[in-house]
Amino acid sequence: MSFCSFSKEYNSSSFTSVENVFLYAYLPSAGENAVKVYLYGLYLCQNAADYTPAEMSAALNIDGKEILDCYRYWEEFGLVDIVSEDPLMISYLPIGLSGAKPRKVNAEKYTEFNHSLQKIISERMISTNEYSEYFRLMETFNVRPEAMLMIAQYCVDIKGGDIGYKYISAVAKDFASRGITTPEKVEKELENYIVRSGEITAVLQALSLKRRPEIEDVNLFAKWTGELGFEPQAVLQAAKSVKKGSIRKLDELMMELYANKKFEPKEIAEFAKSRKYLYELAVKINKQLSYYCDVIDTVVNTYTSKWVSRGFGEDALLFVANYCFRHGRKDLADMDELLTKLYAEGIIDIDSVADYFAGLSEDTAFLKKLLEYAGQIRRPNEWDRQNLKRWRGWGFTDEVIEYAAELSAGKSGPVVYMNAILGSWKNRSVFTLEEAKTIEKTPQNTQKRYSVHFKNERKYTKEELDAIITDVDDIEI
Repeated sequence: MSFCSFSKEYNSSSFTSVENVFLYAYLPSAGENAVKVYLYGLYLCQNAADYTPAEMSAALNIDGKEILDCYRYWEEFGLVDIVSEDPLMISYLPIGLSGAKPRKVNAEKYTEFNHSLQKIISERMISTNEYSEYFRLMETFNVRPEAMLMIAQYCVDIKGGDIGYKYISAVAKDFASRGITTPEKVEKELENYIVRSGEITAVLQALSLKRRPEIEDVNLFAKWTGELGFEPQAVLQAAKSVKKGSIRKLDELMMELYANKKFEPKEIAEFAKSRKYLYELAVKINKQLSYYCDVIDTVVNTYTSKWVSRGFGEDALLFVANYCFRHGRKDLADMDELLTKLYAEGIIDIDSVADYFAGLSEDTAFLKKLLEYAGQIRRPNEWDRQNLKRWRGWGFTDEVIEYAAELSAGKSGPVVYMNAILGSWKNRSVFTLEEAKTIEKTPQNTQKRYSVHFKNERKYTKEELDAIITDVDDIEI
């Protein structure tokens, strides 16, 4: 390797050169994976010195055997040279110098195959291009003609005699990707399909899908019962909970069940019932908030399931949603913030939630009265509510707090002045209305003005205050 090289960042912003002759002469007739393998390999030749076949397989999501088959395909065109198969080593050849031209398949060797295939696909004529697609597929993936005919017959049994070639091609590629390329292997695979067809048909009927099982259905069913370990009856129970839906929707549910370790039909039924409740509840909450969401799954996963798991009932959640709507907090995140606050204080059931908001309403009315006493005409805010909570926490009754509000009238910053008054009373252990009136009418308090700071009997010097700050340990907030 040269002592100078391009960085990864440099390579990511550079270009890979592709000869035009490849684009117009080779690409149109090549399969999707063959094109991907050729172009990605060309990129590696020009930009990545150290790269393994396994990394290419992971990047393209194509297994190693199919990558080798694709390179065999290009080798027949003279575009690459397979230097070694194990380990895999490919040498790209210059198209211009090779003189290679797109391979012409000898159609004569497939004469019998063509006649047999036309009899199978009996309700329409097979075009030349379609035949060429089958030839290319058989030669690229080494599929035996007899095996291809068996695959075509299977597809016709499902879709009918006028079936399109893309479906047959997709099934054949699926078989070939799993190494099912001979008549014997295809026959064994189809026997498994027949054994499972009754179970898969029942699943499709539960989904309200009136069609015969297709290759995707079979592969997904094999994943559920094989890789994930579900019994057929468990899959059927899950399908019943989906009812009207697609096979992909059922696959999402099966993955969710697997993640939550719900394998028994009874567990699945209970999970589906709970899931249905969460979805219906999410719709109700959104409606109450006048909130529109494209994907209800996001609401359920992010919010509704969390709220329910914390113990909030439907009535409590709808009550809070109604409150949020009336106060302009129409976003789910705003509602979540409020519910998190309620949960932290143990306010969960509808009665405690209602009591909490009723208390807020009463506090708001009381705060309005205090502000009027103090000479302020405005709406109470969160700071006012925190002050009221603190004053009550100090042990003052509402009538004492009202008296402090009266004393603050006309002052600059009356709420701050109230804090100073009440703080002074607390330090002197004055908590009743009679005691407060008495102390305010004593001669030494007649002309007294309260500062923001609490008053103590003794006066600290600056030096003493500095010493206190230095000596005291950190206060944990």
